[in-house]
Amino acid sequence: MTEALTNGHSANGITSNRSVVWVAPSNVDIQHRDVKELGEEDVLVEVISTGICGSDAHVWESNPAKAPPVLGHESAGKISKVGSKVTSRTVGQRVAIEPGFACMKCEFCIRGNPNICANLAYCGHTENGTLTQYFVCPAHMTVPIPESVSWLEAGCIQPLAIAVQLGRRANMRAHQTVAVFGCGPLGLLVMAVARAYGTKKIITFDIEKSRVDFAVKYNADIGVVCPFNTDKVEPLAFATDFMNKIIAEHGLGSGVDLTIEATGAEACVQMAVVLTKSGGTFIQAGLGKSLTSVPLFLFTAKELNMKANDAFKAQAARKDIKIVIMNQE
Repeated sequence: MTEALTNGHSANGITSNRSVVWVAPSNVDIQHRDVKELGEEDVLVEVISTGICGSDAHVWESNPAKAPPVLGHESAGKISKVGSKVTSRTVGQRVAIEPGFACMKCEFCIRGNPNICANLAYCGHTENGTLTQYFVCPAHMTVPIPESVSWLEAGCIQPLAIAVQLGRRANMRAHQTVAVFGCGPLGLLVMAVARAYGTKKIITFDIEKSRVDFAVKYNADIGVVCPFNTDKVEPLAFATDFMNKIIAEHGLGSGVDLTIEATGAEACVQMAVVLTKSGGTFIQAGLGKSLTSVPLFLFTAKELNMKANDAFKAQAARKDIKIVIMNQE
């Protein structure tokens, strides 16, 4: 990382707005970036905490289509200014920032699914992100958070919202046995949500033992380190043999009720399908290759319910924060 600051002058009276900017693969600069003019329905947020997502790392080491973008999309901060028509937010209010700019006009937005907007612009990818000192956005793209939530925790609200959306999409219930493939941040948050739902048993998988141990320490009942297919066995046969051993070893009967695949790895997708019991639910959350081999015959024969999840619904996130974080019905 290099640092390149200038004494630029921005709108809104901001003369210093240091931002983390992608400049080349595996290279970012800290640069001054002008702050957008505050619109009448906008708010100016002083960003205090920002989580670093795996997608930020992918952008950092790759070649974005639109460069050089400011990175970041998991942010929270305090409102410094409000536009002339903003009545729902106040200066000094603590908020989390919704990172997706939905058009609110396409068929998906109209039916209440702005997370899959046909014209979605996303912070840190197609639009400048939130890893910056100040960020201007529409007031409706901010969600109030209470004083009881620390700034460290506030930087995790966006991925937590995705995990809660996964739980909702999966129709999690208290009596279920749940398997989570991937012990990264999203997988860990999904396990926390599953525990909050009161699921009967959580089993998790990862190739890194340290990650598995961490997951078992905090949420998972069973942790499994996945082996590599070093002998080049036919992939589905390898997945079937390994999952059958896990089912027998841990008394999982005919499999688990719900699997959430949070890695995007083809081998994990195949293992997850094998592990899910007939009539169960498979949720794909991890982003992998553009084309992944899936055992379609097994899906059909077991009558699995297959769903995918991308981001979260802003309306639901507001409700979740009020009920789960603020304890308000």
